[in-house]
Amino acid sequence: MSKAKRQIGDQSTKGAALGLCVYGMVKQDFDPMLIALLVPVISTMFAWISTKIGDPNLACLFIDKEK
Repeated sequence: MSKAKRQIGDQSTKGAALGLCVYGMVKQDFDPMLIALLVPVISTMFAWISTKIGDPNLACLFIDKEK
C-alpha cells in the first residue's frame, strides 16, 4: 500500500474515532460548549499518539518510523 493511501486511512481512522468520542459525549449529555472545547484537544492527543507509534514527521499511525 502506498504512503498516501496509508495516510488517508490513518486520517480516516482518527476522524472516525473522534466522531465516536463526540457521539459518546452527546449521548452522555455533555454540555455542547464542553464538547466544542474538547474536540481539538482530543484531535491533538490523537496526533501526538500517532507521532509516538508511527512516523513522527507525518503524525501517522500506519507509516513506520524512519530508522
